[in-house]
Amino acid sequence: METNQEHPKLYTRRWAFIFGISILLLFGGNSFSSFGQISNFYVQFFNSSHAQVDWITAARSVSPMCISLPFALLIFKGKIGLRNLIIAMATCATTGVMLVTLSLLDSSLFFLIVLGQTMSGLAQNIGLAIPSGLASLWFPESQVGTAIAFTVVGIYLGEGIGYIIPALLVLSSNRTDAILSGNKLASGQRSLRYMYGSYFAVSAVVTILFVIFLTDKPATPPTTAQERKNTDLQVDKTWNKFCKVIKHLFTNPSYILVCILLGFNFQISMPENLMMSEIVADFKLSQTISPDALGGYVMSMFSLGGLPGLVIGGKVVDRCKTYKLLTSIGNASIFVTTVVIAISVIFKSAPWLFVCNALYGFLTGFVCVNLFEMITQITYPIDETLVTTLMFGFQAALSLLISGFARLVFSTWGSLGLLSFQCACALLNTVISCFISLKNRRLEIVKGENESDNSQTPLLTP
Repeated sequence: METNQEHPKLYTRRWAFIFGISILLLFGGNSFSSFGQISNFYVQFFNSSHAQVDWITAARSVSPMCISLPFALLIFKGKIGLRNLIIAMATCATTGVMLVTLSLLDSSLFFLIVLGQTMSGLAQNIGLAIPSGLASLWFPESQVGTAIAFTVVGIYLGEGIGYIIPALLVLSSNRTDAILSGNKLASGQRSLRYMYGSYFAVSAVVTILFVIFLTDKPATPPTTAQERKNTDLQVDKTWNKFCKVIKHLFTNPSYILVCILLGFNFQISMPENLMMSEIVADFKLSQTISPDALGGYVMSMFSLGGLPGLVIGGKVVDRCKTYKLLTSIGNASIFVTTVVIAISVIFKSAPWLFVCNALYGFLTGFVCVNLFEMITQITYPIDETLVTTLMFGFQAALSLLISGFARLVFSTWGSLGLLSFQCACALLNTVISCFISLKNRRLEIVKGENESDNSQTPLLTP
């Protein structure tokens, strides 16, 4: 058996773990995008309002806000390692899609779809706390960005599927407020139930495979930095030490700023996600395609653009390691893109709307990879999973805030006000990215090892 004293070693199964997590995150991405574009169907099926249907999506953010700190404590004390965290994520994801499937059995089961979305949101937020820790434990420094990118790809692919497939399964008209016939409601109910049932089956299989094959960490670490962290850093696991770590993180301005940046990075698209079909109908962007379908196609371009953005972002991060510069340029480009999206809607240019949303998704994916690795660099050697778990408590709070305010803005000022709100969020994100003071603490260990065989960079502790 290999030991930590041997040279760093890589294991092929690390890619299988990435693939499995990406599948589960695909279902999480789908739970984000499956409801907004066909909100009229859910309004009529559950006899609810558009604001209540918004809560089907927004409910994903409730549980992460409540459990991020307790989860961080369990991770800190070693009560829940990477293996158990991934299995918890898989169990929540499976339970979530099961409850959503059951909710479509009868129109009186609205509470089940909200509960299912709460579980799906919990699964996705646990899942998003995993990539950085998994990458640093199983991958060499030259592959960390790529590993993160291939993990998060599942979210964007899931969102793309969620934007398109439900709108094709649910028959609708050219008006978002049209009354659907009983046959259309029954057909949509049946089709969506089959879709979510298939998700449940796949998720259950992935969960079982993780229970059988997944391990906490490799027998031999992939980098010298990880090896030194395992051997040199003796962690005091008392409550007082946990409080000191939390204080250290939340008094680190750069950590707070990156948490906010990542929250905005994931949630700035929320106004479009919830209300693109209503924007399409408001500006009458098409006379031949229903707003549900066209809104889904437009938003799918965001997700499809995000896939190459993640992959290219991962490669660029692995090569350059200039996190702040890349993030600042990416966020500035996102702001410009949101402005052009608003202009495209005003001038009723559907082709430009498609192109800009694809670019928007590309830039969001590109910045996402930078932020994931940036936050673990500035907090090394604190446990990466603990750091990102707390970070997604921030992200969940921003999700609720943005989704609630977006509906209020749309109700008061309509589509133009909503798009202006999105542009303002992107501008704020650009400004925040300029104030990060970045120190690549984990990278310093690797550079210290490479520059001299006889000297080592001191292990930095909070």
